[in-house]
Amino acid sequence: MFQGFRRAGIAAVSALTLGIGAAIWATSSASAAPAATPACSSSSLSVWVDANQSDGTAGTTYYALEFTNISGKACTLYGYPGVSAVNGSHKQLGDAAARNSRFAKRTVTIPAGGTAHADLGWSDAAVYTTPGCKRVAAAEIKVYPPNQKGARYGFFDLQVCSATTHNPYLQVTVVRPGPRLDA
Repeated sequence: MFQGFRRAGIAAVSALTLGIGAAIWATSSASAAPAATPACSSSSLSVWVDANQSDGTAGTTYYALEFTNISGKACTLYGYPGVSAVNGSHKQLGDAAARNSRFAKRTVTIPAGGTAHADLGWSDAAVYTTPGCKRVAAAEIKVYPPNQKGARYGFFDLQVCSATTHNPYLQVTVVRPGPRLDA
């Protein structure tokens, strides 16, 4: 009988010890939890088109639209960037890029100095066959990182429509992790 009390006592003390330890651990880890990673501001990113990372099908060429984190801290992107072609005076040429839903949205964390990407599609068929399309060479693309109001610019010298035709010649996917390596 003494062994039964002894076992019950040891079990009770162990449970109490574990309970107190877990309560202390939960309290200390909750107070020491890291802050959520903030969204990438436009000013914390460098945006560029990697012309060496391109592929195409049926009149559309896809380029890697790269987002490099130039801040000293990790940040996140979620969703679609806003993209349009512009002239040397930063005036928009034609329609903004349409959204390509090929990939699902997800939060992408970009470490300091790291890169994420989206696919930027350029349709020569839309440029060359759309009625009312006046072809001009773009100087740059204007890119609004997802959920940001400030734009960044990147070199882009392809033929585009200068007129709004409601037949976008650009399309863009959601931002995905890492640089695009699958071209």
